[in-house]
Amino acid sequence: MKIEGDLVEARFVKRLNRFVAVVEIDGEQQFTHVPNTGRLRELLTEGATVMVRKYDNPNRSTKFGLILVKRGEIWVSIDSANVPNRIAYELLKQKKFDKFTDYNEIRREVTIGGSRLDFGLFSGSYEYYIEVKGVTLVEDRQAYFPDAPTTRGTRHIEDLIHIKQEGNGAGVIFIIQREDVDVMRPNDRTDRDFGDALRKARQAGVDLDAYACKIDIAERRIDILRQIPVIL
Repeated sequence: MKIEGDLVEARFVKRLNRFVAVVEIDGEQQFTHVPNTGRLRELLTEGATVMVRKYDNPNRSTKFGLILVKRGEIWVSIDSANVPNRIAYELLKQKKFDKFTDYNEIRREVTIGGSRLDFGLFSGSYEYYIEVKGVTLVEDRQAYFPDAPTTRGTRHIEDLIHIKQEGNGAGVIFIIQREDVDVMRPNDRTDRDFGDALRKARQAGVDLDAYACKIDIAERRIDILRQIPVIL
């Protein structure tokens, strides 16, 4: 996936709320949008090197969007509002997921059973539904989701279980937005309900897949690096 827009390196100062933070650019403090409702406490630390995207839209409440944080020697994408779905959609269109190559129609934001899921794949009478989750929290090379309680996320898993029980295909794709990771786990410390739902989903036959990403600033790209196991 290509990283688009005018990127500016900055220093992180503080987060004001879920959606707005303060960064310092060339000695001047600026407000920036945070496209991630998670806590991000281990990433958004005072003084951290970050990358913001500059916008020229006068209708925006902030002129910048915070999209990358440097962690040690690597960059981490924190844009969970856009990046995970864009990566998944590109790979689905390019038929890079082996299990989905036979589907000839892809629909985005599909409503089924009163809930909206990220993708619906269709081939004749067979249907397969996918929910994509962006992951930024990594400890000791283990990725965890969620990093904040998510009743919405739990509901999505429950919907996928129901879809599978009705005879259609269903799966969760975790996009880990960094490369320093070997396994994916549910974050039971933060949201046990989500972890329990995920375990029930696997028992019901819902597919659980996770992929680590590499971010290349020089090439301005975020790409899938490798698939990693989901351990429950």
